[in-house]
Amino acid sequence: MIDLSSAQLTSVVVHRVGNKIREEGMRLADKESVISDSLRNSLAQHYLLPLAKQGNNYEFFHESDLSLNVVSNISEKIFGDQASFVKHTQGIAKHLYASSTHPNISGGEVVFLLFSEVRVEEDAVSALAILKIENKDDFIDIKESSGSFEIIERSGISLSKIQKGALILPDSKGVFVVDNLGQKTKYWVDSFLKASPRATSKSYAKIAGIILKGITSKIEDAQAAVGFSEKVKEIIKTSKTTTIGDIKSISSQYIDSDFLSDVMSGVTSSAGTEISESYEFKSQDFAKLANPITRKIKIKSGVGLIVSDPDYFISGLLIKEKTNGFQAIIDILSREEK
Repeated sequence: MIDLSSAQLTSVVVHRVGNKIREEGMRLADKESVISDSLRNSLAQHYLLPLAKQGNNYEFFHESDLSLNVVSNISEKIFGDQASFVKHTQGIAKHLYASSTHPNISGGEVVFLLFSEVRVEEDAVSALAILKIENKDDFIDIKESSGSFEIIERSGISLSKIQKGALILPDSKGVFVVDNLGQKTKYWVDSFLKASPRATSKSYAKIAGIILKGITSKIEDAQAAVGFSEKVKEIIKTSKTTTIGDIKSISSQYIDSDFLSDVMSGVTSSAGTEISESYEFKSQDFAKLANPITRKIKIKSGVGLIVSDPDYFISGLLIKEKTNGFQAIIDILSREEK
């Protein structure tokens, strides 16, 4: 749990980093930026808060040794030696330039914001925010001149939406990542930060929800779909925790192994990391994502039934084909009668 109510912006530095493959080079600042108190408050409000609340919770990794992760290593140096803040941010900027080798990567300003008094659980720690500005917005300004008002076109950076950002906490407490421009290039997360999603109950519940949706779409028989949904509900109701392995075990009774492998491969690719089948996540977290899926039963392609009241369930379903359609005989019982 992160508490930002007492957070203070202590240092700001901005560098410009271009695209390496286009040999655009870098312009590295040799001193911190001087900003007003009102701008400090704006940066904290519009950048720190969204990074913590909207960013995905990640953790640094490296294929051989975590100490070789450049951003992680230099960030820890910043937390331990804030007097050399500018020097250390130059090192991170150089690493970003080395990572900017895709032709679609745009150059831009890289803003480093160092905060103090960020509370993580019971500890007051520093936090480092890194923001990459690749696109600027057009806006107008109005200036009074000689008895009239002039409309002036300007270009600037929006405070309303983070393009690429990372909020880094010390001692492996987490990395919160935002990448709103990463559809074509994933260098921000994969090459620059070298971060992967952190295993949490909510992150695994989200993965389980995607798997559940994929499995449900593969079950063609309506009665089988009812049975599968009821078994998922039973796990949520009777167990405090659930695993991906539990869901796979149930689904194996309703879809063949090839379909299940397709679903798992798709989810693993989308998650961008290996998925542990034994990681236990809270059934309560899973229920929030599973309930909208399990209460909707596919009768036929394009035809579904939603049981919105959890006190009732479908106990039987018989479909009879007709010349111009089909007939569905549905038995719905109260759970008290089950």
